[in-house]
Formats: sequence, C-alpha cells, structure tokens
Amino acid sequence: MQRATPLIALAASILLAVGLLLGRVVGNSPEVLSSVARIDVDTRLRVAAVGDILGAVVNEHYWGSTDPVHPDWYDDYLGRTVPAVRELAPVSGRKFAVRFGHTPTDGGWGRDGYHWIDALDPKGWNTSIDEFMEYAFLVNGEPYVAVNFGSGTAAEAASLVTYTNGTDPSNRYVRMRQERGRMEPYGVRHWIVGFEQYASWETGHLATREHDFANPEALNGGDPAWYGKPSANPRDFASRVAEYAKAMRSASPTPLRVYAPINNWDLAYWGGPEESVGAILGTLGGALDGVSLHFYPTNPGYGETDEDLLGRPDTFASRIDQLRGLITRHTPAGKSLDIVDVEYNNRSSTNGQTHQLVNGLFAADTLRVMATKGVGSAFYFAVSTAVGNGSGFTYFEGGDVRMPTPTYQATRLLSQHLGSEVVRSEVSRSKVVTAPGGTSGAFSYPTLTSLATLSPDGQDLYLVVINKHLVYDQRAEITVSGFSSEGRLQGTVLSGATPHETAAGVALSSFTLLAEPTILHTFPAHSITAMRLHRSR
Repeated sequence: MQRATPLIALAASILLAVGLLLGRVVGNSPEVLSSVARIDVDTRLRVAAVGDILGAVVNEHYWGSTDPVHPDWYDDYLGRTVPAVRELAPVSGRKFAVRFGHTPTDGGWGRDGYHWIDALDPKGWNTSIDEFMEYAFLVNGEPYVAVNFGSGTAAEAASLVTYTNGTDPSNRYVRMRQERGRMEPYGVRHWIVGFEQYASWETGHLATREHDFANPEALNGGDPAWYGKPSANPRDFASRVAEYAKAMRSASPTPLRVYAPINNWDLAYWGGPEESVGAILGTLGGALDGVSLHFYPTNPGYGETDEDLLGRPDTFASRIDQLRGLITRHTPAGKSLDIVDVEYNNRSSTNGQTHQLVNGLFAADTLRVMATKGVGSAFYFAVSTAVGNGSGFTYFEGGDVRMPTPTYQATRLLSQHLGSEVVRSEVSRSKVVTAPGGTSGAFSYPTLTSLATLSPDGQDLYLVVINKHLVYDQRAEITVSGFSSEGRLQGTVLSGATPHETAAGVALSSFTLLAEPTILHTFPAHSITAMRLHRSR
C-alpha cells in the first residue's frame, strides 16, 4: 500500500480534526452518525393508566404578604397565573392537579405550622382554604389538601374536612363555611397527612421544640395523647396517621382518599427501606389509600452536575420498583396502595439550574418515569413564587407570567401529548453517559428516553422523546406496532442553543413527517420532541 506524503497526511489530519469539531458543534459527530438508535412502540402492550401526574404545588406560604385573605387576591400575582395553569391540563381530559400545602403546613424546624381557622382571619396573610379552593376552581384543577401533622391534631384536621365537605348546617364548621358565602360543600376527595415527617427539619419529628406535637412544653399545648411519641419513630408516626385518617373519614360525607409519607425518594430515612415500610404499613393496616415520596435528587450525595440531574429519573424508577415490592409484602391481604403525592424539583433550594432548559428535561423525564410506573399523583414545586420573597421556585421567570420557564414549557408540551394509558415504548442503542454521582459514586444511563400513550378513545397515539445528551443529536428509527396511522405525523420540539437557556432562550418548533411503518428522525441535543399519530379508518 502506498504511504501518504507528510503534506497529505497533515492535510488529512487537519480535515479530520475540523470534521470532529464541526460534528460536536452541530451535534452530528461520526460517533453519532454511525449509530442509529431504535424506538419500538407496541400499542397492544398496555403498561399503566395515567394518573394525576400533571400537577403542581400551590404553596400558601409562597403567596406572599401582599396577597392576604382579601376578596381581591386574584388581582395580585397568583391570580395572574390562572390562564397559564389552565393550559397545563392534559389533552386526555383529566384535570391539572393542584396541591395546597408543604413544609409550612407541618411547620419547619420546630416552628408552628398552618392552622386553617387562623387563616380565615382577614388581618392575617396566610391563604385561606376558601382562596385555595377558588384558585382550584379557576384553573379547573383537581384539589389535593394537606393537614397539619407537625403542630396540629387529628381533631383539627377533621374540623377542616368538615368545613370543606360537611353538609349538616347544625355543625359549627359547616355553618361557618356557609356564613362565609359557600353554601355547597367543596367535596375534596384527596387528603395528605404529613409531608417530610421522616426528617428532623419537620416540626413533629422531635419532641423537644416549641411547637412539636409530642412536646409537653409546646406553646400551643401540643397533643397530650402523643407526648413523648414523635414521628422520629415510624411506628408512632403510623399510629398517629391512623388516628388522623379515622377522624377525617368520619367527618366527610364524601368518600376520602388519604395519603401519608412512607419515606424520602431514596428510602434512606426511618431506618431504611425495609424498616420504614414494614413499620408504617404494619402499623397502619388498611387506614391509607396511598403513600407519598419527595424527589429532589440534586445534592452533594447524589451529584449536582447537569449529567447527575438528568440521570436521576432512572434511579428514581428503580426506587419505585423497590418500594412496590415492599408494599406488596407488607400490605394487608386484599388491600392495594398507590404511590401518590410525589413532590419534585431539582433540589430543595433553588439555583440557576432550576430555571434552565436542563430542568425542563429533568421534569419531562420524571413525568415519563411516573407515568410508566403508574404513580397516582405528582406535584412540581411550585406553581409560583411571589415576587421578592426570594424562593426562586416558579413556573414563571422573575414572577412574570409572560416569561414561562423551560420547565413550564416542557410540562405544557407533555400536557398536549399525554393520553390516558401508557403503552410499551422501548429505546435501544441510545448513547450512554456517565455522571459523577456525588459521594454516592459515578453511574451511567441512556440519554434517549421515550413515553408512548393512547388517547381515551384509542384514536391518537402520543410519543414523547427526550434527548438528555447535552452535546449530541441522536438519530433514531421508530417502529409502531398495533396502530395503523394515516396521513402525516405532527411533531413539536422544545429546544435551545444550550442546555442552560432560561425562559427567553428556549423555543418551540413544529415539523411533519409521513406516518410510515418505520420513521427515521433526528432528535436534537438537550431537547424534548412530542409527536401525535392519528389512527387510520
């Protein structure tokens, strides 16, 4: 074989280097072009029903001191979010779920929590249950209401249930609601008892702080029946939850679904997975309808890079599988429990990442996992942040509803492409990346994921594909079994120049493809692509 001259060899090296550089810039490197991924969809294989996973927290302490209990609250910041939140209802016809309460409901670090009667005082700034229900009505949402476990009592929780759902006008709480202008009951079905009671930062976890329910010296008197029995002990926690559930169900003519936390998403608290699930479900028996988790994976333990964040939905999926196995083993015969009330965001305190496109990818992929795993309800934290309170948790950049964050835009895109039933969708030959993983160690995951769902009438197939790779486009061939489509496939892409784009830097673009038996398509780096196919006649 003839050897290349030094000059020719040098030129070839330069051309190769330029080609590799251009490939990285435009996302079509030789590495990607030589490997085509595959997405196999089979509509005949049903995976799970889609629950109330499109939802968000409407946190009462995040409505701001300029938005008190006044009849004109909807003219202030949160009221301006109503039209945008209405648009998040899924195309399947389900309502967008809105949840009232988080840490301030129980109280944080021993401070007092939310007392619903106090919140009716027009001189206070806490949001009233009536205002929350009005918001839920305005956004056409499904309400989920939490009660104060950390510094409250079962009797207080039952009185709130009576206020919202009671029908007997001789009852003081029903009469109170009617005198405030609401004659008919609200009929709230979903109730949550406690949030992060497994952790020391939640009021009620200990018995030594000024508002812990188990503290005999608590400023508000605590809860005498539970002195010395804080929720640090999962069995005591479960026994008190059972008391709450019984009192709340007795107070409501409307059948309730009652939920309580089982652990953090990684199952690392209350002695770990086996101890916590066994203790709680063994004690509660059939008192609950579902158990809840919180999913905030970005921290020093699990990693804080973009790669870490985008890989953790897969880790969460494995934890859900683990929890389901434990629930099956410890739940009384004949009783089934849902996994519900999954609250999520990238981290427990916001940073720049929270407002970037990468967080939109994370939220979309988390929704994919929860849909596939049959999670009953989930809530992004949070709908909104009042201007100036410094939280940073918001669907709207800087409190401006005209500037929806990438996470809002990702959620809205999914809402327009989320049916009522998940069908099989498997990705193979995806590009795999390795993330640092924080102190827990490096881990690898595929970067191309997909979610396929059918509309309630079975006439539309929705396919959402997320390319979580931060650098490379990924080309894939898509095959669909059990579904004959007609005409053209309609698609929409959410993308930005970099994964760190904020509200102003992301955009939606549309495309159409022939609905052929095998569809070949390129998915841009750090993007979400949503497609709809209509069944042929």
